[in-house]
Amino acid sequence: MNSDLKGNEMVEPELDQASQEELEATASLAALGMLTPREASVVQPRQIRRMEEAVASLVAAIAPAAPRPSVRDRLMARVAAYEELRPLADVRRNEGGWLSAGFPGVDVRPLFRDRTSGQSTVLIRMEPGAKLPTHSHGANEQCLVLEGDIRWGEVAYEAGDFVVMAKDTTHPELHSKSGNLLLIISGHNEYAHA
Repeated sequence: MNSDLKGNEMVEPELDQASQEELEATASLAALGMLTPREASVVQPRQIRRMEEAVASLVAAIAPAAPRPSVRDRLMARVAAYEELRPLADVRRNEGGWLSAGFPGVDVRPLFRDRTSGQSTVLIRMEPGAKLPTHSHGANEQCLVLEGDIRWGEVAYEAGDFVVMAKDTTHPELHSKSGNLLLIISGHNEYAHA
């Protein structure tokens, strides 16, 4: 999106109704943390802040309501049960955001890291044609292809395929033809930057 400066004020170009609504929808999703940095980059940061302020205003406008005693009792019982079986990680599909993995077209979403073993569980999302450079595995690496494909040389894995790479092996450059979503469980990986 191109913008011009008029004095000290940013002047947005005229957009048709559909384009304006699409930008507002994108800004809303970015404000809720549901987009990758690349997806959110099409919207001005001030538009995202405006949507964040709108959400905060809506939340502030809601009057608190005391639950009936029976509802409160059920809720407290559920909280107690949750605390008893509290998971080490609890990541919901719309919580947290995707981060750039530092390689063009590749994003990562951390899910869990075991501080004792150093093992991490992450989602990796690659755009069509994206590449991961050669890297060595400091621990066994498990990979489940959830969507799309992942390839090196003539080897291809597609949705539903599972592969484990052994500790101390070196992976050649990986790429995806159609894009992908991968679940990775691994220790430390070292990338050979060119």
